[in-house]
Amino acid sequence: MKQLILLTFSFILFGTACKSTETSSTKPSGPTTVAQFIEQNPESAENYTWIDEDEHSNTWVMVDEFPRIINGMKDLQARISRTVRNNPSEDCEQLKGERVLYQFVINENGLISNLRSHLDEPNACSDLMEITIRSTQYTSGKVNGEPVRVVMGLPVKF
Repeated sequence: MKQLILLTFSFILFGTACKSTETSSTKPSGPTTVAQFIEQNPESAENYTWIDEDEHSNTWVMVDEFPRIINGMKDLQARISRTVRNNPSEDCEQLKGERVLYQFVINENGLISNLRSHLDEPNACSDLMEITIRSTQYTSGKVNGEPVRVVMGLPVKF
């Protein structure tokens, strides 16, 4: 299974990804919306341009309870692996060794919206990967016991 090696496969928060030790102090300590995070860290505003500005106040970067994959991470890993292995084109071979961050919002019902990748030139393989990610079912994230929209990231190494 040389086509796909998943070295790192965990959920990360895009806005709180470690960029350096200097920015680690900007990590939110409690439930925080995109709007609150941008207000506290104006230099991070460009990181959230893919989310409509009118949704910033009801989309969260830090929550009390993060979304979970309903069938588990192993199931998602297996589906991603099958997606790459079963791709008849050479597009996945072109991505071999690349790490691609897929960002998305999980809504109050556990469904994915606003999916985007950090790939300069998307191809058929990355499109199939987006379909695989979109078809994943999640629990909703929660703040004070209430379901909320949460920004999530999924790094995939091809």
